[in-house]
Amino acid sequence: MKKVLSQEEIDALLASISAPEAVAETPITMTAAGPIRTKPVQVYDFKHPERINKEQLRTLRTIHDNFARMLATSLSTSLRSMVDVDFSSIDQVTFNEYTLSLAVPNALYMLDLEKLDGKAIMEISPQLILHMVDRLLGGTGETDNIAREITIIEQKVVEPLIKTFIERLNEAWSQVHEIGAKLEGFETDPQFVQITRSTEALAIIFFDIRIRGLTYMLNLGLPYYVLEPMLANLSAQAVLASTGRQPDDTRAELIRDRLRASNLSIKVVLAETTVRIGDFIELHVDDLLQVEKRTNAPILIYVGGKPKYLGSPGKLGRKRAVKVLRPITREEELIYD
Repeated sequence: MKKVLSQEEIDALLASISAPEAVAETPITMTAAGPIRTKPVQVYDFKHPERINKEQLRTLRTIHDNFARMLATSLSTSLRSMVDVDFSSIDQVTFNEYTLSLAVPNALYMLDLEKLDGKAIMEISPQLILHMVDRLLGGTGETDNIAREITIIEQKVVEPLIKTFIERLNEAWSQVHEIGAKLEGFETDPQFVQITRSTEALAIIFFDIRIRGLTYMLNLGLPYYVLEPMLANLSAQAVLASTGRQPDDTRAELIRDRLRASNLSIKVVLAETTVRIGDFIELHVDDLLQVEKRTNAPILIYVGGKPKYLGSPGKLGRKRAVKVLRPITREEELIYD
């Protein structure tokens, strides 16, 4: 016997036909008992599972943003050039997919994470390695923009700078968890790199390094099993709590001691004048030069190459000395500088 639909069931069917977008949100299944609303089906990729949630990804971004800033400062100092390092993005892939996407030849540094009992991989553009080698050896950094295999000598030249990369990485991660990263090895061919199983998920952090108008690539690969023990700490609250610590008295005293031990040059200008080159060539001992400054006028005292005080010349015992009268004002500093 056929079931006769009620008016409510007919209205529900008509509503589903007139509003097809509602079907995607709340699908309706017809049964012998009538229409039943079911939950929407969500697509799940078993081959590429999302093992790191959005909040943890945001924390990873914060950590590596700090790493990028610290690395930019270190590279600018070491290469004597303006360097910008920007965090680009984070992706989750399997280790096999990552190695298949790598170019040959490449510059791959294996890192041993002692505090996490695991390994990581750092991929650096070979062109960037060649640029750093040229700058460290006193060159201009203008090299052929063609990737080639890095020689053993070039590896040794750039190795101290690579260790600086790793030190900055350890410093950035120390806000959340100590990783104890150390340089373990170097490879140019991805097929000889094996830091985890081929099916293991990998978090790939991408960076862009810009030097003199050129952009180079830096990637950092962290296996999921390395991140898993500390995923609970990868939250915004954990990072804020760790970065909000105040320096202790010992550290503050250490900073004061270092400041006290710093040296600053002090220079005193007694007087200035202008002479013609012909008169300068004809100068002899006991000749007199007339200056525009009066003998009782204050003189400038320079600290670190900058005018800071006005003083008065004199003697202290058998030594010549200058008495500090007052610091110069901001307006005077602009005039004298």
